[in-house]
Amino acid sequence: MSTSTSNDTAVPQPPSNRLHAGLDDVRGEFDAITAKMPVDDAFRNAFMKGKIRLAHTHPAVDLAARDNAVQQIIGALGPEVHDIRDQPVPGGVGYGIFYSPAYKTNWGTGTSMAFDAVCPNPPGGNVNTYLYLTATNRAGLGVEAFVSYNGQNDTHFRVFDWSRNDHWQTDIPFSQLGNYLSTGSAHGHPYPILPIWNSTWRISGSTYRNQALLYNHVRGGWDLIYQHDYTATDAQQKNAWIGSWAPIVETFQPSYNHTHPMGALATQLISANGNGQWGNWAMLAQSNATIRTDNVGFHREFLDPDYAFIVVS
Repeated sequence: MSTSTSNDTAVPQPPSNRLHAGLDDVRGEFDAITAKMPVDDAFRNAFMKGKIRLAHTHPAVDLAARDNAVQQIIGALGPEVHDIRDQPVPGGVGYGIFYSPAYKTNWGTGTSMAFDAVCPNPPGGNVNTYLYLTATNRAGLGVEAFVSYNGQNDTHFRVFDWSRNDHWQTDIPFSQLGNYLSTGSAHGHPYPILPIWNSTWRISGSTYRNQALLYNHVRGGWDLIYQHDYTATDAQQKNAWIGSWAPIVETFQPSYNHTHPMGALATQLISANGNGQWGNWAMLAQSNATIRTDNVGFHREFLDPDYAFIVVS
């Protein structure tokens, strides 16, 4: 990937923890696979209801801030959410990390995050409906590039873009991700991982770019799988509650047991300052984040504060 452009902000450098043989643009291939996937309305409804609940139940905000966060989510999701907003959703956050309010807005013209989603397939245990391994990069109009489970035999990589009216963009079954699924290790144990890189930056004037990339372990480089340019203000990117969650296990059942280890490794971020210059990649620090768990059966195997965690149930 080139390191600069003629626009306001340089393209972010790739994460430094992996070799990078150069960028491949595979959007056409991913778009073709996505076009063949049937629309899953039940999944989409569950995703939207889950985001409303995520805001409504977040413990780190007062009531006024909570209500404001809920309204922001509803407004961002658009008209399709109004028919489902009052339907109950069990679960919430099985375990995960949220950015501190100060760190959430502590970037200038760009923010980028990468992590290894620890994503066993199947998830194991009593998972019989939706379960997500998801994260945001702090931008209010960024994307969620995430792992989506539906029971034991329906696992996908998906992209949801908060900057668009047509939010749903990428839908790839795990069976099509052989070049991207690999094995990582932590604390002496191997884990199945999907390395994900997710960026938002201002490219010119009021135009921002969202990108999602996956690491191709076969060729040793990052592949561009999604990109979208749009108009936004700094306030829209910084003042929204959307973008508050780092890696989380988002749940839809009242309790879990005997699930395989899952979570996140090597969560790292980089910021561009107000002049468009990127800093250096750094692991998410404990001082910049908080832990949330909604007590639905997940137990922490380990936490490296706050850039890596594994949970089981």
